[in-house]
Amino acid sequence: MKHTTLDAYNSNPRQLDDIKLIYEVLTTLAYKLKLNAICPPQIVPYYYGKVKKDIGVSGFILLEGGHITIHTFPLRECYFLDVFSVKDFDPEIIENYLSLILPYTARESLFIPDGRRTPLVHTREYHPASDFGPHVMVDIQTKDKIDMEKMSDFLEQLVPDIGMDPITRSYVLKSSIRKPKFLTGIIVIAQSHISMHYEYKTGKLYFDVFSCRAFDTSVLDPYLAMLGENKFNILVPRGSDHIDKVKANHARDEFRASGRWQRQIRK
Repeated sequence: MKHTTLDAYNSNPRQLDDIKLIYEVLTTLAYKLKLNAICPPQIVPYYYGKVKKDIGVSGFILLEGGHITIHTFPLRECYFLDVFSVKDFDPEIIENYLSLILPYTARESLFIPDGRRTPLVHTREYHPASDFGPHVMVDIQTKDKIDMEKMSDFLEQLVPDIGMDPITRSYVLKSSIRKPKFLTGIIVIAQSHISMHYEYKTGKLYFDVFSCRAFDTSVLDPYLAMLGENKFNILVPRGSDHIDKVKANHARDEFRASGRWQRQIRK
């Protein structure tokens, strides 16, 4: 099992707005990592949100017991990648491929090879008032069997209850038609995604919510408790390096709009 994440900054905004390229990235990563995709990549353009700078492209590909997701922000010149699979894979393949096909500035970005299992000594406490958003990863031993309807209902009811904005309806698929090993579901939200991967044989469920907007993560607790016993829980601040940049850019834009920068140049 592995869960690799990348917060990539200083990327080319034209590439981040290229739907065909994003589709290619998802397809190629699944192939290079030798992970079994159970559906073609799904691409969701997002150009009508409340916050102008949050426009971009969300995409995902569902795997047998996992997913690959990407959320791009052309106006912010950044993107977030999330790769989870119950099957092991080499995170270095991701880093090498994206540094070429969707380049970013490594020293300003955050690459976590195995965020679900490795102690995150380089991350700090999550601060809702300042961080871009949290990434919550939870392993649950379910108390009851989960079917497609239950998973779909859970995802769609959870989104508004935790104050998120749904972009899509839930996607729920069995890993295969005959004797499926996993039931996988995902819903794309304006703030990124929520996913669930349920293993039929063991009753284990891998829950993942990545939000690009800060929220009180304790609101998740009663919902997850309904599913079963929490066996593993970790929260990673995402975009914490980027929030200062956003604020700095906002201050710069306001400064330029005021005309003071022109007066200083004349002096």
